[in-house]
Amino acid sequence: MGGAVPILTLVKAKEIAERPSLSPPQQQLETTLTMLCSFLSVDDFISFLASQPFNEFARKEDPWVVFELGLYQDHTKTLQLIPSKASLMLLDSSHTGAFENHVWEGDANEAMGRAVKHWIAVVLAAGQ
Repeated sequence: MGGAVPILTLVKAKEIAERPSLSPPQQQLETTLTMLCSFLSVDDFISFLASQPFNEFARKEDPWVVFELGLYQDHTKTLQLIPSKASLMLLDSSHTGAFENHVWEGDANEAMGRAVKHWIAVVLAAGQ
């Protein structure tokens, strides 16, 4: 890794519904996600969201947990990530204009990667 700087951070922000029963591996992942996790690329982040451990932990029938996705270089630039069994939702409470109606909804795939990269470009351009 020698000097590689992360681009994104992710942390569990809050629970918004009744907490589901979690297996020991899911509890371990939750412990990790309560600390600031970082990703070297958007592709790494999308790969994590598509992983079996994340899906088993976070993607339940109804949304129950909210994550904060942020820029590593400026932790004030954030999105809320709300997973459910049906989709992943990104909420832009800062109203940067990166997403129509300040919301993007879909799955952990190339389209989400493009949406996150677009949001990064918008917030970095606004900061200059």
